[in-house]
Amino acid sequence: MPEGPEIRRAADKVERAISNQTILKIEFGLPHLKAWEPKFSGSKVIKIETYGKAMVTCFDNGFAIYSHNQLYGRWICCPANQVPATTRQLRLGIYTKDQWALLYSASEIEVLRADEISEHPFIKKLGLDVLSAEITTSYIVDKLKSASYRNRQIGGFLTDQSFVAG
Repeated sequence: MPEGPEIRRAADKVERAISNQTILKIEFGLPHLKAWEPKFSGSKVIKIETYGKAMVTCFDNGFAIYSHNQLYGRWICCPANQVPATTRQLRLGIYTKDQWALLYSASEIEVLRADEISEHPFIKKLGLDVLSAEITTSYIVDKLKSASYRNRQIGGFLTDQSFVAG
C-alpha cells in the first residue's frame, strides 16, 4: 500500500511530466466523472499537492482532481502514445503533447473546485503533510503543546494523521 512518501514521489514525477503543459485531453475511467472531461481540455496543471495518501492535481481553470490510490492505485508517466503494457484499469489519464500521466486501479477520484479542497472530508481532518514545505519546527512544537496532543504517548500521536499527515 502506498504511504505518504510514495505519494509525494508520485506527485513529483507527475508534476515533472505534465506541469505547465497544455492538456489535450483528460480521460476518466469512472463513468460518473465522464461529464467533467471537456472542462480540462486546454488547461494546464499548475501544482500537485499531497495530503497524506491523497494527491490533488490543481489546474489553471480553477478545478482540481483529488485522487487517493487506496491499496492498488499507481501513477505511470510515459511519453505520448507509448502506453505501458499492464492489466490494470485506467482510472485517470492526463494527456499532453509530449507526456501522459496515467493513474491505474485507483477507486477514489473526485473533481473539486479549487476553493473546495480544504473542505474535502479526507483532507480537512489531516494535519500538514510531513513532507510539505510548510512544516517547521515551530509548527511541530506548537502542535505538541496544544491541548489535543499534550501528555499523549508518542506512538498515539505519531499515528494520528491530524498531528501530521503522511
